[in-house]
Amino acid sequence: MDGKTHFIVGGIAGVGVANYIGADLSTAVSLTLLGGCVGLVPDLDVNGTLAKRVTMNKNWLVFLLGLLGIMVIIYSVWGSSTNFPWLGIIVGSGLLTLPSIIVKQKMMLLLTGLAIGAAGISLQSTWLIMLGVYISIASRLPHRSLTHSLIGLGYFSGFGYFLEQDIKIDGVMFVCSIGYLSHLILDMKWIPKNRRGVKFFQPFSKLEL
Repeated sequence: MDGKTHFIVGGIAGVGVANYIGADLSTAVSLTLLGGCVGLVPDLDVNGTLAKRVTMNKNWLVFLLGLLGIMVIIYSVWGSSTNFPWLGIIVGSGLLTLPSIIVKQKMMLLLTGLAIGAAGISLQSTWLIMLGVYISIASRLPHRSLTHSLIGLGYFSGFGYFLEQDIKIDGVMFVCSIGYLSHLILDMKWIPKNRRGVKFFQPFSKLEL
């Protein structure tokens, strides 16, 4: 399934959660955008050399990292409890410019993950540390491996929990869970145009659904 479809369906998941919890307009917009971004996250394991054949090409990656950079900057300035937000601001600015500097997608993702993890440690932010670890590991994995499994879903749901606790916006964990799950469902082999399915239970089972 292509990136546009994953983004749209993830966004719809965000709209559904916002409607369910009765969110106000600004929160609903935030949850919708979050859902769209989370819908793309499992494909951070995509190799740049396959960009034209798989679901996330560099344009989508630049878009996703740019939004993440803005989010890190905003959090560093207004949301962090630390008195030294400069590392977060530097990392966020780097996410806005890094894709135009580094050509190789895997290396760009690895450096991004390490930088976000370092910012999370500096800002004492669990969700930023978890995101940095996720991106770093995903950058070294083959496509449709652990990021496309229940382990990946559980990990990113945990990320959503800590993000919700930190920014105090109800529904964030649900959006992270449902948006992520929507990606796995859309990649199942019973969906038209999918040549491969998803091995939900890897590394414990190779059963492909």
